[in-house]
Amino acid sequence: MARTGQQRVTRDAVIVGLAMFAVFFGAGNLIFPPQIGFMAGTGWSAALLGLLITGMALPVLSVVALGLRGGTVERLCAPIAPWFGAALLFVTMLGLAWLIAVPRTASVAFETGFRTLAPALDPRLGIWVFVPLFFVVSTYFALDRSRVIDRIGRVLTPLLLSLLGLIVIWSVLSPLGVPADTGEAAPFRLGLLTGYQTGDVFGGIMFGIIFIEAFRERGYTPGPRYTAALWGMALVTFLGLFFVYGGLEYLGATGSGVLDRDVPQAGLLTALVAQLAGTVGANTLAVAVLLACLTTAVGATAVLGEYIQKWTRGRVSYKAGVLAVSLTSLGQAFGGVDYIVALAEPIFLLLYPVGIAIVILGLLPRRWLNDGVWKGTTALAILMGVYDLFTSLAGKLGGALPAPLIALHDALPLAQAGFAWLVPAILGGLTGGLFWKIAGRPSSTWSTAEPQAAE
Repeated sequence: MARTGQQRVTRDAVIVGLAMFAVFFGAGNLIFPPQIGFMAGTGWSAALLGLLITGMALPVLSVVALGLRGGTVERLCAPIAPWFGAALLFVTMLGLAWLIAVPRTASVAFETGFRTLAPALDPRLGIWVFVPLFFVVSTYFALDRSRVIDRIGRVLTPLLLSLLGLIVIWSVLSPLGVPADTGEAAPFRLGLLTGYQTGDVFGGIMFGIIFIEAFRERGYTPGPRYTAALWGMALVTFLGLFFVYGGLEYLGATGSGVLDRDVPQAGLLTALVAQLAGTVGANTLAVAVLLACLTTAVGATAVLGEYIQKWTRGRVSYKAGVLAVSLTSLGQAFGGVDYIVALAEPIFLLLYPVGIAIVILGLLPRRWLNDGVWKGTTALAILMGVYDLFTSLAGKLGGALPAPLIALHDALPLAQAGFAWLVPAILGGLTGGLFWKIAGRPSSTWSTAEPQAAE
């Protein structure tokens, strides 16, 4: 009986883990790893380590933190302020998921997938055919929320992994060339900061609820087996991401001395695979791109539909919410990949420090923390995110922040590695925790519904 129960936990962890991999591995994840490798060249392994932190480990851990702290963002962020979780969720859902993540899936699917499969079709005509069709298919899968995870985990992900696996193995067994010295002085920082652009830490925070609900719908009740299933799911997702990210980044590195440096961002992966495996490889990649973007669009649309229903207190149904997301994302998708990536950068830089801080705090033992730690850490992380936001906006407008402020920022520990916010956030947490303890203030408690598989 125990063995049967363990087999069930393992099976569920694999199914839900594959679904989570597919939702994480979408539009941005196809663009950025080969780009990092191409830019890093001989420094590709250091760049991969940076990407591993912000693009693989932290996104997966964000879902674990959510699952261990009550299953919702509101419960996870309760020690900061009663309203903070809802506000953070609203901003990230609107700014990252609705305006960026879902439209980007369609844009990448068109530019990297469809145009490869239909090269003779005029792109100006093709985009008007493909983008609406893409959202029709993604909406069809998302409308039946009771089967979203099974459809992704059992059907779409195995096919996606098989196609990507062929490309990754091919790139290792028959590399394009030797990684070139590209002159990239800080490959680790490159991988770390580019990993922000995947948006997956907030993807875990925003969309983690569908994976947690997937366990509950399988009959899990409070107990330790849920924790085992949760970590098993995380391991499956991480291994899938590491295999594909590492392979695609290595492919980009081996092409750094082969392709011209001015290859467009959206077309880099297609150019690399075409150079590696000709038309057959490029078409295989195109199908994989379509599947990867579709799985992300389905998962993100389903979660947004859930939250729209929640925010409107049922006045807008789940299906109506899904349709609203698809229709508005359709219009945004016509802007193209470069437009959406440029729009996303300042938002990611603002939100990522606080997102990472919340994930780390959510994983730490509760006895180490009080509400002051949460408040102080979050306040300083937000402050540093605001600095990064204004730096990005100033750069886009052709300006710069005051020189003394830049010098102060650059003097912070780990600033050159992209973690300038980390030490201030730690100091903020320690200071806040100390004041909270001296004041004798009570701390929040979580409602921990940690399910366990039914026997």
